[in-house]
Amino acid sequence: MNKNFLIIFLVIILSRCDSIEQKKALGSTVEKKELVKSNNINKGIYYCVKCNQPLYKSENNYNSDDENESFDLSMNNKVKFKLDYKIKNNKTVLTCKKCGTKLGNVWNDGPKETTGNRHCVSKNALIFKSLNK
Repeated sequence: MNKNFLIIFLVIILSRCDSIEQKKALGSTVEKKELVKSNNINKGIYYCVKCNQPLYKSENNYNSDDENESFDLSMNNKVKFKLDYKIKNNKTVLTCKKCGTKLGNVWNDGPKETTGNRHCVSKNALIFKSLNK
């Protein structure tokens, strides 16, 4: 096989991958980020942006390198879980039980000492209301 063809082929394939997939394809190790309890001094509740339903407590919020909010547990099961088979990697979609707004996804890389789940919730789907006076 022509060496130039192989290089062009690899460039095309890798250009379609995100940075983690590129590292895996090139044989680099990908570090798994550890979730750490959020040290947010603002205690409060995260509400659905559409219907104002209380969904998460700040005490269940975890720091992650993700741009979204990460939680291990919702309030009183106010979040609905739905397995999405349309996507190549079956994933569980989170929606508000009251209004059906899509919140994000659930992954099984959460804190093992609690649920083992990580609710990866879009910041645009939530409103934070502080309990601090």
